[in-house]
Amino acid sequence: MKIIGEKSLASAVKILLDLIFLSGIGILLSLPVSVRWYLAHVHGSRDERMYYFLLGLLAITGILALGIVREIRRIFNTLNGKDPFIIENVKSLKHMGIFSFAIAFCYGTKIFFLNSFFTIIILMIFVIAGFFSIILAEVFRKAVEVKVENDYTI
Repeated sequence: MKIIGEKSLASAVKILLDLIFLSGIGILLSLPVSVRWYLAHVHGSRDERMYYFLLGLLAITGILALGIVREIRRIFNTLNGKDPFIIENVKSLKHMGIFSFAIAFCYGTKIFFLNSFFTIIILMIFVIAGFFSIILAEVFRKAVEVKVENDYTI
């Protein structure tokens, strides 16, 4: 099976990313109901302040996560076109890094109000993802420079 190009593994992953993106929108839209249900049935609380705090946190981080998925979808579009070393991918990777750091910041503030073990894990994952994306963006930027230089040499 081909890895990139038409009818490849990258094409199959792109379809999966499309489904994840659509599911994420559905989850984001269901947050007011699902957070209230969670607080009442799982957490055993009807505290309105906690409801609005969690609703705001999950809405903000959900939108940022959808932004990450959107940028990954853009990158996969270029993989299907067999030209991944373009400046748009560098921008997408930088955006992913910024979104990851923003999610990490949100969960970092959550530690002071409603801490849990999973909050710390999510914080660590998104800090690592942020650094990874920023570093990978720089690698792609260098690759784009080399590609452009080689294109002009020929």
